[in-house]
Amino acid sequence: MGHGLPDVLIPLNCVLMESPRRDIATLDRCGGDPALDFANTLGGLRDGPWDDEWLHGYDDLVAWASHVGLLEARDAARLSARAAAHPRAARDAFAGAFALREQVYRVMAALADGTPAPAADLDALRAAHREALAHGRLVRDGPAFTWGYDDDAADLRRPLWPVVQAAVDLLRSEERLARLKQCANCRWLFLDTSRNASRRWCSMAHCGTGAKVRATRERRRAAREAR
Repeated sequence: MGHGLPDVLIPLNCVLMESPRRDIATLDRCGGDPALDFANTLGGLRDGPWDDEWLHGYDDLVAWASHVGLLEARDAARLSARAAAHPRAARDAFAGAFALREQVYRVMAALADGTPAPAADLDALRAAHREALAHGRLVRDGPAFTWGYDDDAADLRRPLWPVVQAAVDLLRSEERLARLKQCANCRWLFLDTSRNASRRWCSMAHCGTGAKVRATRERRRAAREAR
């Protein structure tokens, strides 16, 4: 089964013109992992164009990171203010987010398809991971510690660091990678946590219900023709 990997980087204006702006809070978090949910902010039907874009600017990136719990409200507000004051830096950070998203997608889609992950994209993720680790810190959380990041809104790439960490953590987990799949109807990625590993759709609401309706119609039409 092909995974529909893009041959080149997807032009920003190509997708943005085709996708309406929507409330990030309504985006279905069906990936089961922050890295997959990030890849799923762009999609489309498996046999159609890339026309399901959720990120139209830096504020959308911040809103998404807040939506999935990667940014506290205070940090999100500070980053948005910083971006408004430094629009060029915000555009650069947003372009970096697009590049990271494509790298994560190509790696994960290849692995979901049972093919080797592109070496160039793995190298890019390793470099991004080094950057994220350079800003990481151990934060006291009750009797133990948790992994956090510098409390500094000056770096507008802050929303990307936990995404990179999540991608690396997923790649290091043989058990979780074995559950990595791509939707049979669209390009979204997900971890199949069903008991018998039979899940085919990213979610019933997004793809499963419509696909089942079409399949039922096809079966009925075939039965009528057979009669």
